[in-house]
Amino acid sequence: MASVFDVDNFLAKVDGLGSFIRKNRYTVEIIPPSVLHFQDNIEFLVKGVSFPARSFGTTNFRYGGKYSMEIPYETPPGEAVSIAFLETGKFPARKYWYHWIQSIQSTNTYNMRYYDEFKGTVKISAYSETESEPGNPSHVVKLVDAWPKSISAIEMGWEGAELMDFTVDIAYKKWEIER
Repeated sequence: MASVFDVDNFLAKVDGLGSFIRKNRYTVEIIPPSVLHFQDNIEFLVKGVSFPARSFGTTNFRYGGKYSMEIPYETPPGEAVSIAFLETGKFPARKYWYHWIQSIQSTNTYNMRYYDEFKGTVKISAYSETESEPGNPSHVVKLVDAWPKSISAIEMGWEGAELMDFTVDIAYKKWEIER
């Protein structure tokens, strides 16, 4: 009889659940609002991204003064998802996000667009080791009604020779699991 602590038994169970997933096998698909028309594909410049978190707002419920327990009462809006981008010499990623943010509020007129005109979609996909094509991800999360909340500064200096990168915080209405 196989032991609970048997490595082969453990690995067989992991394989039955689809094997382990590595953090470096992902894609990000950015679908801008229909009013924007971008020519550059910047999705391959994504350096890092995270799946969105979810939490509950809670309160303490007291029962007859005897004991207290924490119970959920709401789901607060999700925190923005950060996407880190590497930059190249023509600055396509930064210009992409500048253009999207400029379309939300013009720095010339300071007029805000209507929400329905500047929201897009972001899909974050993770892949197993066996997938060689991006057509069949193991897990996909879609950020619905997404828009760029902020773009980080890029710190430059003479002392460093690192690759240039920056972060975009994406706000969204909700997120859904597609796969």
